[in-house]
Amino acid sequence: MELLRITAMLLVMVVHANFRALPVPTAHEIVAYPTSKFLMFLTEAISVLAVDLFVLLSGWFGIRPKASRLGELIFQVFFFGCFSIGICALFAPERLENTPFYGSTMSRLFLCGENDYWFVKAYIGLYIISPILNTFIEHATKKQFATVLIAFYIFQSIYGWIFNATKWFESGYSMVSFAGLYMLARYMRLYPIKLWQQSKWFDAAVYGVYVIILTVTMFYIKKAGLRGGMLYFYSCPLVIIAAMHFVLFFTKLKPFRSKFINWIGISAFAIYLTHSSSFIGYFYDKSILNWFKTEPRLTFIAYTTILIIVVFIASILIDKVRILAWKGLVKLVDNKKQKDI
Repeated sequence: MELLRITAMLLVMVVHANFRALPVPTAHEIVAYPTSKFLMFLTEAISVLAVDLFVLLSGWFGIRPKASRLGELIFQVFFFGCFSIGICALFAPERLENTPFYGSTMSRLFLCGENDYWFVKAYIGLYIISPILNTFIEHATKKQFATVLIAFYIFQSIYGWIFNATKWFESGYSMVSFAGLYMLARYMRLYPIKLWQQSKWFDAAVYGVYVIILTVTMFYIKKAGLRGGMLYFYSCPLVIIAAMHFVLFFTKLKPFRSKFINWIGISAFAIYLTHSSSFIGYFYDKSILNWFKTEPRLTFIAYTTILIIVVFIASILIDKVRILAWKGLVKLVDNKKQKDI
């Protein structure tokens, strides 16, 4: 499952390298360059479920909230925030200025802007309410649990996806949607139905069919000049179902132990904190967009792949420094407590 965590983070980097860094193809571009634009829609279909995967993973194992764990998460966020500010100070000091577009440096460090690590804020919210969700899950009957889940997803699908009529669903970019994914994964783990007990190749086939359907549908929707962006929402039932079977596929792989995989997995979240920082995520997106505009397609793919690998490795190594800093801080606090006693 740590391998799944790493895979999900790679998919996050890919989805951000696609329709976050690059513009969604227009109808004219699709007609002019059908193959390359089809591949862009294929890339988005393959990777857009990444965020749902992360939340489903938390639900699969269950969150057992501890003040120390929450403190470490907050420390990690601020550690990478300070690191990002340092990079900006060296290479793009203008991004640290107090401007209407970027906001103040301190407000962004404390995630006060709408787009400052939205995932972190939604996940911390989920972490805080997880004891309430856990209490319900532990005491509800299977029927009660299923009823709540069905009702939740009917409501979300209508008002948080089809009509997007409730701002607090935010198309899946919210604590509310995360709570639904968390409960869904807990139900999958506690009450495996026959559909979820099929072979791993069945789960792979479901994911493959989802990729084909989403790719072809979006290709022709955009070719017709229509919007269709709702199919990429994290609250889209098609995306959620694909993410469920993606998780199930990994749960059915032959178990193995790898210290190296665990060593990387424990720092996987750091990759998001670097390339999605409101301070330095700009460099990630801008580099990819510049290559897309100026380089041949194979060269663009090669450069983007290298960038993803470099950011991945650098983030893991930087996080190892963060881990040492956190352990040192904890030890310092513990020593102070012992002296006070």
